[in-house]
Amino acid sequence: MKHDEVVAALKVIAEKGMAIHISKEDLKDLRAYNLIDIAKGAENDRSPACTLTKKGRVMLKANTKPKPASPED
Repeated sequence: MKHDEVVAALKVIAEKGMAIHISKEDLKDLRAYNLIDIAKGAENDRSPACTLTKKGRVMLKANTKPKPASPED
């Protein structure tokens, strides 16, 4: 997964609480990076219930900050 895809997936999980439109391979990658936790028993569901770990929340927050406006001279 590319960085932008990871941030987009984290945003969906944070907003919906479910892994909607995220492939099983991508979920495995996110879980391997310790960015998400998948609910027990929901691993095989089509859109499993997920929560962000502290590391995932920090990454999402760091990548969704508005960029500072550049001063125009």
